[in-house]
Amino acid sequence: MAQDFAAQALAMEDRRFRAMAASDIAELDAVLADDLHYTHANGMVEDKAEFLRKITSGERDYRAVGLIGRTVSPQPGFTAIFGQIDVEVMRTTGLLLNRLDYTAIYRDGDPRLFAWSAVKTLGRE
Repeated sequence: MAQDFAAQALAMEDRRFRAMAASDIAELDAVLADDLHYTHANGMVEDKAEFLRKITSGERDYRAVGLIGRTVSPQPGFTAIFGQIDVEVMRTTGLLLNRLDYTAIYRDGDPRLFAWSAVKTLGRE
């Protein structure tokens, strides 16, 4: 059963990365939990509404999200994914290119992204 939830979480994560790169708000709305806690690498925390608003308004335009690798850790009641991505995002302050280490949490029974936390990968500018 835990493997089923883990597979669902991986599929949702893949959908989310594609939707971010395409600025597909409808798809992002479908894959993000309503009570999302999204912590960016700069420490800023957003809920689902604010995350989607910034993409919709053009304040944040994800150009590419490239998966480098990830490890899945099924736990009682949720699945944790620990991974690394390259992100290209245009913001009002200019283009950001970052390699991020992240933790993503997907609840069993509702595999939409519930929590995200990312940090810039050490040793990389």
